[in-house]
Amino acid sequence: MKARGGFILRNLAGEYVLAPVGENIKAFDGVAVMNELSAFIWNLLQKDVSPRELLSSILDAYDVEEETCKKDLDAVLRDMREMGVIEET
Repeated sequence: MKARGGFILRNLAGEYVLAPVGENIKAFDGVAVMNELSAFIWNLLQKDVSPRELLSSILDAYDVEEETCKKDLDAVLRDMREMGVIEET
């Protein structure tokens, strides 16, 4: 899976904001505010990665139990799918 093109992530005053650009402005309603983990995942999704690779990268970067990490990752990916900002490859 990877991030769908046409979106940019910016840190605005300490908050991560995912905003559409170009043609996506018409199709995407507003912007998405992301937490630090979501932004970290979004940056990893700039290249084609598997859920297992995402999980491994998060576990390397954060002090978190694997089961908790997996649940959080699943929730973030579900939200991103619902928003239409990632694509399955």
